[in-house]
Amino acid sequence: MSVSPEQFVATSKANIEAGLKTATSFATTLFTAVERVASLNLASARGAFDDSLAFSKAVISAKDPQALAALYLGAVTPAVEKSVAYGRSLSDIGGDTQEELTKLIEAEAAVLSKNIDVALDGIFKNAPAGSEPAIKAVKTALANASSAYEGATKAAKQVAAAAQASVEKATLVAVESVDKGTKAAASALKVA
Repeated sequence: MSVSPEQFVATSKANIEAGLKTATSFATTLFTAVERVASLNLASARGAFDDSLAFSKAVISAKDPQALAALYLGAVTPAVEKSVAYGRSLSDIGGDTQEELTKLIEAEAAVLSKNIDVALDGIFKNAPAGSEPAIKAVKTALANASSAYEGATKAAKQVAAAAQASVEKATLVAVESVDKGTKAAASALKVA
């Protein structure tokens, strides 16, 4: 198989353009994630400042120790819920980013696999007679590697989904426990 200089230049140019497109997509995905995290952090900081200001005003206007204690107990559950919401938002941003990058990687892997198949077919067309078993072995090895990659990708996605579900359930249980404890303390405070 011979390659003309024009074919080599055209192939090289196509590969460079594809690489630049992929690099741009990766960078765009990462910049988008950074922007989302920065926006989340700014909104969280603003919310924390506003909450702190409102809480300080409420503390100043408290008439007695019991009202002050009730004020502190009343602030616990919303603070925990906001922390959980912040963590969930970060997790969503990370998950979305991972999903986008995974799609890009899978697309690149598919293109690479196709290019390898085309190149091998070109080489195998000019293979000497009697090399069919070797050609078949190479093709089988490539198919097995592709199948193994797909299986590993599927397993990784399932593990990530199971881990996310476990974190969400544990978070829900923790928030409910804090809420129950706060309500019990508030009830005890009212009785006292």
